[in-house]
Amino acid sequence: MRVNNYSALNKVIYDDFRNKQSRLIESINKSVYKKPNSLSLDSLSIESGKLILESQKKLASIGKNAEEFVAKDNVLDLRKGTYYKLKTSSNTTAILTVGDGGNVYMPFSELGLGDNFTLPPSDYGEINKIRRLITSLAEDGSAFEVRTGGFKHNEILDMLGKVGIKPGWFEVKSESKTNKFYLVDNGLIYPEYQAEAERRYFTKANLFKSGFTKDSVFIIEGKEYKLNENGSLDIPEGVCCLIDNMKIIK
Repeated sequence: MRVNNYSALNKVIYDDFRNKQSRLIESINKSVYKKPNSLSLDSLSIESGKLILESQKKLASIGKNAEEFVAKDNVLDLRKGTYYKLKTSSNTTAILTVGDGGNVYMPFSELGLGDNFTLPPSDYGEINKIRRLITSLAEDGSAFEVRTGGFKHNEILDMLGKVGIKPGWFEVKSESKTNKFYLVDNGLIYPEYQAEAERRYFTKANLFKSGFTKDSVFIIEGKEYKLNENGSLDIPEGVCCLIDNMKIIK
């Protein structure tokens, strides 16, 4: 009873995928300058810690004038050139902005973050994943890039939660483009067109032929549905009807 996961144009999307995948951090974790052998490992560690603290303080200062990177009513509006702030798991204030087509990145050069700027590797990794996820959703309405981008389902739930997106319908807007998706409780993301295709299937198919009866119960988004006289379900538009968010009592 499943509808095919991807449309034919996903082949084209995949061909372009690798070229987009890594536009992030223009200077990945700047290495601490190592002076001659007169410096001990302890000295390097102390110097690295000082640089990290200074970098975090600078980002926090810049963040005072930045907007929160958060969705409103499950709609994330990405405005080109706007500075946004987002707290990492280690409480570092990340500064993000938006380029063409909804490309989200950390603007190192624009913020004047020089060679001495450095953050813990965990911060760079977290910032990179969040910016890749949001950029993929802004650029690709099929969610194909998200599904093939190496994200774990629990990571998707966690990262979208950080920007205020909860399971259910959500939108990512950039410039004149809006992509609508459905986030399932298990972390899977479906494009609107696929969710609608599955809803139409259940409203037209004769499920009596598949062994269901008039007593079968289909629980969708907390509401119970039963088969009509034609063996199909009367599911209104706007209700996300997916096998992954449906409970069936046959």
